[in-house]
Amino acid sequence: MSGSWNGSVGPEAMKRLADHAVRDVAAALARGHLVLHLGPFALALRTDNAAARDFLVSMYANCPVSLDQDTMADFSLHVRPPNLLRRFVRRQVMPDPGFYFPSVPLPPRMGPLALEMGMNMAVALQCFRFAIYHAAVVADETGAIVISANSGGGKSTLAAALMQENFRLLSDEFAIMQPGEPLLLPYPRPVSLKNASVDIVRAFAGNDAMSGVLHGTPKGTIGYRRARKSDIAAMHRPARGRLLLFPTFMEGAKAEVKPVEAGDAVMRFIAGSPNYHVLGEAAYTSLMAFADSIRAYDITYGNTADSVALVRELWTQGGAA
Repeated sequence: MSGSWNGSVGPEAMKRLADHAVRDVAAALARGHLVLHLGPFALALRTDNAAARDFLVSMYANCPVSLDQDTMADFSLHVRPPNLLRRFVRRQVMPDPGFYFPSVPLPPRMGPLALEMGMNMAVALQCFRFAIYHAAVVADETGAIVISANSGGGKSTLAAALMQENFRLLSDEFAIMQPGEPLLLPYPRPVSLKNASVDIVRAFAGNDAMSGVLHGTPKGTIGYRRARKSDIAAMHRPARGRLLLFPTFMEGAKAEVKPVEAGDAVMRFIAGSPNYHVLGEAAYTSLMAFADSIRAYDITYGNTADSVALVRELWTQGGAA
């Protein structure tokens, strides 16, 4: 539970975003008073961008929020024009998490992308309570599958496919590890999908699970698969890792599995962390315990069905050493 929640009111006692009138949500967003409580974090959001607001109302409908200006937050994010001129002339928006980072200004219709990018940056570059690794995480009652891949490697598509196989979503973007112990904390936000993956996931998840599609973004075509109500309800249930996967999607490729030695797996996993080197011993201790609890594999596949079959086989064999 985040230490930033006000008084004795935890997220379980808060209204969901969907329980608030849209006009109240819009007013709170315009003032920066809407605080989204998700997993271990509370994030204060501010924007008057209609596309970002509508996306938030739809894709985060089941998330606890507070509209009280006195609620404390771990991070803040303002989706805004890059300057006064761009509020009126050739209008643009950009994510502002309260510190500078290079960001391409976007047209107002891409407000959802600015929102999601900013939420990623707020956690990746400002969280020092937990070790953060760039990976998707899904889990069942027996443990978690951690999926670590570079952009285009199939991480998010595989995570979305495993959601259809009755795994709960912990996170599409971050493996969040408790310092000193190898527990993975949920942060169940929408799954970000690019280009062909949007239609692939829509085909098995259905239209109701998907956001609208953003065409012509700097990353190509973008869509999002909604975190389910059950994923949000389980956002305070950590999981212990059993499998660490490094997927590679190659269209038409034969499905293959190759074990990865523990030392190599750890070094590759650390390469995706923005804060491991800052946390030091606490991050090292939890990561070594994590390495002892998992088996690691490179998996190569040419389609989503093959990737799910590979993971199911590894899961059935038993992920833990």
